[in-house]
Amino acid sequence: MPGWGFLFGVNLDIEDRQRQEKRDKVTRKSAKVSSTTVLIGILLVGMIGGGVALTIDRSPGSEIKLPKQVERVKVTGPVDYTEARVDMKKVDYETDGKWITLDLDDVIKNKLVTFNYKSPKINVETRNFAGKPELPMLAMVDPKGKLMVGVSYCEPCRSITFHTEKDMSLTCNICGTKWDIETLVAWSGACMPFPPDEVKVKVEDDKVFIPRDYLEKWEPRKET
Repeated sequence: MPGWGFLFGVNLDIEDRQRQEKRDKVTRKSAKVSSTTVLIGILLVGMIGGGVALTIDRSPGSEIKLPKQVERVKVTGPVDYTEARVDMKKVDYETDGKWITLDLDDVIKNKLVTFNYKSPKINVETRNFAGKPELPMLAMVDPKGKLMVGVSYCEPCRSITFHTEKDMSLTCNICGTKWDIETLVAWSGACMPFPPDEVKVKVEDDKVFIPRDYLEKWEPRKET
């Protein structure tokens, strides 16, 4: 029979192997965690880098054409749009020779108004306005108190209505695209290159004069 010393030695060997196996298991687990951590870190860096690239690519002028610059007439003091949403109010217009006119007080009081200019000279086929010879228009006072008049149409989604929001944006009622309420520079959305097409107007004797010829020749814009 083997002596006690021999049995004691065998037990020690078994315990040593068990301890070694435990150490190896811990080492493998640690290595696995470290590799996973490194992989996650690489992915995070890539995502952050991609986000920065997207931000750079979406800077003003890089993706969309900036709206045309039209000189505006100052008609009142500064207007605050941060308190509440403003929806369009319908107003009437009158015809005066080569102009159509709006009551300036209606625009100032309501901040954002709309009307449909009707004329047999409007090309129905190119405008997609339910077959009606009319052009939707809007007029508003920008935050600096200047008058902005434009064609109330968002070509891609064919929306003809807009509203302002407390974030100082002019927002399309259909697609939700946002433009800066003062400059009409796009912030976000699917139809960014197509803010209301601004029209140059004049103001006399508390009336807004809008050129009929421009409206009757207006064509939907194409992205360039």
